[in-house]
Amino acid sequence: MELLVNAGWQLKNVEAFEDDLWLPAEVTARKRVPACIMELGYSFEDAYVSFAAAQFHEGRAEYVIYVDSFEESVEVIQTLLAASEQMTVAGAARLSRQLAASYPGEVFFFTGAESVELTATNALDVFHRSNSEMACSTGVCVANRRNPVRELN
Repeated sequence: MELLVNAGWQLKNVEAFEDDLWLPAEVTARKRVPACIMELGYSFEDAYVSFAAAQFHEGRAEYVIYVDSFEESVEVIQTLLAASEQMTVAGAARLSRQLAASYPGEVFFFTGAESVELTATNALDVFHRSNSEMACSTGVCVANRRNPVRELN
């Protein structure tokens, strides 16, 4: 929690955590930078770090990194925090590739109906497909819609 606060993140649900209420993640924090809003979650009990970056016209990149230890979770959080000041949605997708290479078999994208293991080779396609489907389902589907995640390839 101290790492997040020192990096300018706003903690959420602190009182609930301190009162030992059930939370999906024991630590949840949010930060806004010029290019996006980010949310980071850490669950000690379920051994994961979740990360999401979103911007209205850019879509979102959201994934979960499963960790084997508290020390590994700190490493993942430090990696995310190091990139957070300059974060964009496309940058979050690129970062998922880096994390997938560092933690193979432990980085996942969830659609609500299924989970997709992210790898260095599929991460950008997964985010492009998800953002395209989301845009079309909300009626914002445009044939030449700019997609910053797709432009990274």
